[in-house]
Amino acid sequence: MDVAFLSPAGAAPRAPLGAPRRALGVGCGEGAGLRPEATASAALVACLAGSRTSAFRRRQPPHRARVAARALGSIEQFKVFGPPEDPFEIETDQVLGVGGQGTVYLCHKRSTPNVKHAVKTIPIWRLLMDPSCDEKIKTIRKETEVLLKIQGHPNICECLGCFDAFRPGTSQAQYIMIVMELIDGGELAGFVEGGLAEDVVKSVMRQTTSALKYIHDKDVVHRDLKVENILVCGQQLTGSTPVKLIDFGVAKSLTGTMARSCVGTTEIMAPELVSAKLMIAPKGAQMKKHGPYTFQPPQQASPGFGIVTQRPDGKGAMVNGIEPGGQAAGFGVGDGWAISAINGTEILEMPFVKDFNEIGAGTKGGVTAIAEILGGLSQPFTMEFVELPPREFSKAVDLWSLGVTLYVMLTGKKPFADEEQIVNGQYDQSLLTRCSPQAQDLVKSLLRMDPTERLALEQVLGHPFLQ
Repeated sequence: MDVAFLSPAGAAPRAPLGAPRRALGVGCGEGAGLRPEATASAALVACLAGSRTSAFRRRQPPHRARVAARALGSIEQFKVFGPPEDPFEIETDQVLGVGGQGTVYLCHKRSTPNVKHAVKTIPIWRLLMDPSCDEKIKTIRKETEVLLKIQGHPNICECLGCFDAFRPGTSQAQYIMIVMELIDGGELAGFVEGGLAEDVVKSVMRQTTSALKYIHDKDVVHRDLKVENILVCGQQLTGSTPVKLIDFGVAKSLTGTMARSCVGTTEIMAPELVSAKLMIAPKGAQMKKHGPYTFQPPQQASPGFGIVTQRPDGKGAMVNGIEPGGQAAGFGVGDGWAISAINGTEILEMPFVKDFNEIGAGTKGGVTAIAEILGGLSQPFTMEFVELPPREFSKAVDLWSLGVTLYVMLTGKKPFADEEQIVNGQYDQSLLTRCSPQAQDLVKSLLRMDPTERLALEQVLGHPFLQ
């Protein structure tokens, strides 16, 4: 939620509008899981469609059938797409899944009708009347760019191509088609109950690390590495079974930039990501305090900065944009700093807007919200700030997730149940006592709080456990 303070002098601060901003991503939902007997083609399609595994039960519920029928009505005229010399053809009667972003079908090349692929059909024509159309389509295209950039490794699910589909005689794309390979197997998540034998863990770990190193060498960070996003290429998982890394929906190319968004599945998030998400400093880091600074009332002069809350619980506020030459710039206030107090009132744990479902919220002396304090400022006021670490995340976030994945393979359990455990690095190490000392050491070397101290992928591949 934003309160825009960057208004001309004399204008009252606007009331906060809308819901907290969320990072956009293209991919499968969090926590999706398949039974061991489910196919990896289904798992892959789940990620392509952005849908839950329930989409692939043998009998689809009536509402899903209706959705599929509506999709059939609009896809027929685009069923042939891709290179004119050897186009793909969608088998429109073979709906593999329906998700919030698109429908997934079987498809084949006309030259090889017996070789099947999965195609995610994204109807971007539905977005053309959306005011944020360009941004949403740009987000989808970023996923396709990343997919194409990381092709060429045996342990990364193959993308055969991303194509625009046009209505004859028009230049505006109506669909984006993403064609991926189909794999007979299942998600690694369906095989880890009770933990895996170490020879199997070593094999999966080598292949996954090799794939991760490949994408890191291309300046891409996955940001959602977990057992649900590793496909087992076969009905059985042994020390020689191939596996493939999938779902690059929140992956980011880091060429010339840093990752700044807190995206991905919380359970496998690195502590620096969770700390930024909660607007707190990582464990052991000292937060520098600033102020109090005295500002003129908003009716007289713009304070010169915007305010946003990004905590998932809706509490706290932070600076979002500094107006050059404004009051905040004059005090040296930094973009991204947390606001710790207004007129001496601590607000770090205060809700940004009032929730009238909360006990006491409707009473005269009940719960106070930050927006109420801001709206009541009519005299000079003071603010105090806390300088949070910059929201800049490196490829080391994937190393933490790799450590979580290794722990799950060895124990059959997830090491972290909530955000508090992650930011404090608290996990049950007793479950690892049955494992070899080399396995235990590799887990601990990846689950280090300081991202600069985690093993590099070259060191992981050379670790004694993987020899």
